[in-house]
Amino acid sequence: MENLSETLKRQAEALNACKKGLRNFPETEQGMIERWKENLDFALENNFPSVEIIRDGFDRSLLHKNLIFVDEHINIDYAPNGVYVLNGACTGVLHFREWAAAAVYVRHESHIHIIADDFAKVFVRLYDGGEADVCDIGDSVVKEYDRRR
Repeated sequence: MENLSETLKRQAEALNACKKGLRNFPETEQGMIERWKENLDFALENNFPSVEIIRDGFDRSLLHKNLIFVDEHINIDYAPNGVYVLNGACTGVLHFREWAAAAVYVRHESHIHIIADDFAKVFVRLYDGGEADVCDIGDSVVKEYDRRR
């Protein structure tokens, strides 16, 4: 039976991933998450990896540390800076405050409420059936990009 790294590398090859992305393919979960986020546009356009692999193949606390969520309710006040990826059927609220800067990728059937205030800047990208209700307060900026097909 092949391990998670071998499975993901084989699937990426089948999707014609670039040679640079496949070179020295990571063996650790953290390494695979970092490689995935480095190549997020390719991954999201190809629905790679599947929600099932993300949910069942990776440690949930490690996913959360990397701002990745799968099929869960999220309620984060004072959401930290970073790149968020909501997979599957996530729901809840992300509240960005005090000069926060973030990108939020909303995928599959996720539906999230995003609040930005105190000069926060948030870029939201919608994929698949993902939805976001946004509220920008004061001098914050929220830009929404619809990548749904």
